[in-house]
Amino acid sequence: MMKDFWLKISCFFTGFNYEIVKNSSVAAAKTVKKNMSALILISMLWAFIGFNFTARYLHGSILTSAIVALIMVIVVIQIERQILMSVHVNKLGLGMRALIGVIMAIIGSFIVDQIIFKDDVEQYRMATVQDRINNILPIKTMELKSQINQIAKAIEEKEAERNALLEELGRKPTITTPTSVGKYEKDSTGKMVMVRQEVTYQSVPNPKANIVTKIDEQLAMLRNELTKKEDMLLNIRADMENEIKGKTGFLDEVGSLFKIVISSPLSIFIWALFFSFFLFLELFILINKISDNETDYETVLVYQMETRKRKIKEIEKN
Repeated sequence: MMKDFWLKISCFFTGFNYEIVKNSSVAAAKTVKKNMSALILISMLWAFIGFNFTARYLHGSILTSAIVALIMVIVVIQIERQILMSVHVNKLGLGMRALIGVIMAIIGSFIVDQIIFKDDVEQYRMATVQDRINNILPIKTMELKSQINQIAKAIEEKEAERNALLEELGRKPTITTPTSVGKYEKDSTGKMVMVRQEVTYQSVPNPKANIVTKIDEQLAMLRNELTKKEDMLLNIRADMENEIKGKTGFLDEVGSLFKIVISSPLSIFIWALFFSFFLFLELFILINKISDNETDYETVLVYQMETRKRKIKEIEKN
């Protein structure tokens, strides 16, 4: 029962017709299971690549990385099914699949090498980061110092303005404001008319005291901004290192890995080893398809196709 279930699953993923395989020889069933095993190997490999690529370079969550890994598996299965479901593989199909295999092997080997040579790539990137910081640091430092000087100058101007106001308020803490009040009496007709205007004077706090309050608020903001800029200047190198390190780019790491690979014959050999391994896995199903002898499953498919063609021709003649 379990064997039958596994055969059904294998037929589903490889594209074989279960009813025909079930009634075919043991060799046909073994071919299906062998192709399924190869498909599982390739799918697991690309699920691993898709998950790690998304998590590392696209900064995806575990769920997002898992979804991308599933998509990669589906794509790989569909590509391999094009070969598995072909009764006879033509030269164009062979060439296209071989080309896809080479491309996928190159991509896969680079991604896996980046994981394996992670420490080497990180050391190389650290050296590159330091070079970039040494080039950018003087410009960034000059910009920050310029901003600090501008803020300090603004603080100095505001403090001078505040001191001048305080000095004026010390001399004139209050001001006298006139208030006029009209006196009204009835005229001969009984209508109220203003007969005179009385002016009174009262002392009120100097309104410029409100300006001092606003200046104090502006000074507090400027001093806070000055403190931030000075802290940035003190930590500028460390902040730049963290910023550059935090941006893990796929192309940056590929470039670093490429330079590491070509730096010595040993690293070239190791990369070639992984590339050959990936290429073999990618072309594993294609090689099996070409090298395997035709089973009675393919014979049945060809027979059904030829029988159908003959029937169609007979219908056309009639």
